[in-house]
Parts: sequence; C-alpha cells; structure tokens
Amino acid sequence: MINRLATAQSNAAMRRWGPPVIVTLTAMAALTVLTADAPARQARPASLTEAMAPRHAGEPIMAIVSIKTQQVTFYDADGWILRAPVSTGTTGRETPAGVFAVLEKDKDHHSTLYDDAWMPNMQRITWNGIALHGGPLPGYAASHGCVRMPYGFAEKLFEKTWIGMRVIISPNEAEPVEFSHPALFVPNREAIAAAAVKAETLAREAAEAARTADEAKKAAATAKRETESLTASLRKLEALKTRADAELAFTDKALAAAKTDEAKGRADNLNQKAAAKAAELRAQLDTANADAKSKPDAAAAAKGAVKAAEKKKAETAKAASEAKLALEPVSIYI
Repeated sequence: MINRLATAQSNAAMRRWGPPVIVTLTAMAALTVLTADAPARQARPASLTEAMAPRHAGEPIMAIVSIKTQQVTFYDADGWILRAPVSTGTTGRETPAGVFAVLEKDKDHHSTLYDDAWMPNMQRITWNGIALHGGPLPGYAASHGCVRMPYGFAEKLFEKTWIGMRVIISPNEAEPVEFSHPALFVPNREAIAAAAVKAETLAREAAEAARTADEAKKAAATAKRETESLTASLRKLEALKTRADAELAFTDKALAAAKTDEAKGRADNLNQKAAAKAAELRAQLDTANADAKSKPDAAAAAKGAVKAAEKKKAETAKAASEAKLALEPVSIYI
C-alpha cells in the first residue's frame, strides 16, 4: 500500500535552503482496516477549533482528514498551516479512508444525489460523490460520506487549493514526519543562484522582445497605410495626367487651325500652359512610380520583421516561463 508522501525540491528549483526533506505519513498502514470501525457519532473534543499556524503560510500541498478526531489539517511545504473541525460520514455511509486528490471544484455546488442539497465551496475527491465542502458540524460524524468543513473555513480555503492537491483520509490521527535519504534531491546552491539570475535575465529579454514586436507591428501598419495611400495617389495622378495630355493635344490642334495672328497668339498661350501642366504631372507621376516600387519592398520587410519579432517574443516568453517554473518547489509523491 502506498503510505508515504514526499515533498522535495529540484536542484534548479528550490526557493528555500536546507537539507532535503521528505514527508511521510504515520499510521497510514491501518487505512483499510479501521474504516468500518470508525464511530458514527464520536464527539469532537471541546478544544478542537479552527486554527492557523503562527507563520506565513505557503501554498497548500496536501490535506489530512482524521476520522477519529473529526479534524482536517492542511499543510504547505514547511508544515501545517490550517486546522478545522469536520463532520465525516455516519454509520453505513462512512467516509472512505485512502489517498485521494482534488478532482473538481465548484463554488456553488448543489447535490444531484441528495435533493439538491447546497454544498458550498465543494472540492470533489472521488467521482462517486465524496467531496470536501462547507456544511453544518454537529460535533460528530453525520454526513452521507463527504467531509463537511465550517462554512467560513471552506470559503476561505476554496481559492487556495488546486486541482490535483493530495487529500489523505485516515481512520486515525496521522501527520507528516521529516526524514532524509541519499536518493532524494540535494540542494545545489550554485544551481539555485544561477537559476534565479537566469530567470531574471530571461524575463527582461522577454519584455524587450515584446516591446520590439509591438514596435514592429506599428511600423508594419504604417508601411501598409503608406502603400495604400501611394496607390490611391498614383491613380489620381494618372487620371490628371491623362486629362492634361488630352488638353495638350486639343491645344495643339487649336494652334494648328488658327488663321489670324490674334487667334494664333491665344492658341499658343493655351498650348504652352497645357504643355507645362502636362510636364508637371508627368514629373509627379514619375516620382510617385519610383516611390511605389520601393513601398511594397518596405511593407514586405516590415511584415517580415513582425514575423521574426513575434517568433522571438514567443521563444523568450516560453524560456522566461520555464525559468520561472524552475524556481518553484517540486512535490513528489512516493
């Protein structure tokens, strides 16, 4: 039977210094033997009330429910952090002893088995109806198999626990004890220090890559707008030049058809103006065409820069996330 829970930290992922620590459960060998003998209406000791450890509490990593004492205790990596009285299953509906895990959480759960009974801050540990949730505590085992906790305690705890967190239900009192073994992880001070520096460096690189990607997107958007604007300008200039060429051709014909000196003078004046206008529009169109050839290249380059920047952003973000995770404690179940 599996009866030990180990909590350790990896070489590159330990926040705390100290010898490798493994937590094992005492009195777990009797899990399957004493369940049926758990008293249905065992009175809770008067001193059994909610309690909080007099220190900063870390993330809970497991909970131990004692059917004998009608108590639940939550632990972080350094020891117990929260305790509270509970009410477990009554005779014929005993809460099963064993090693479980939080499978599902529901803030406002209503039972599908017991007349839509309200089970607030429910944390399921089996798929056949066993869960931890807020409920009335008469002072003895009185539930249909679930572990009832004080309403306020269950609400306060709901946001702190996580899917997969270990829940151990013991017919007797059980608590973790410390021990070490050569096969366990051994803290490497140099690796831990290097991991922290690496995480900080990669976080800065990820932030810089994100800024670069944003700037590349803005530059690409500007290049796209300029290309679209230039295309519209080209169409307009082409239309104006076509009209100017037509006016020049018209004035050429008018000048050729003029008979008198006065008519020739007027026609020549109009012809010169039309020729100047056509020449000016031709120059503008040539310049716009030259710009038009470079703009698509600039837009394509900007688009390529965005792609490269986004790739680097994703890579650095992933590396930074992995480096950050390397600093997190590792929980090992034995």
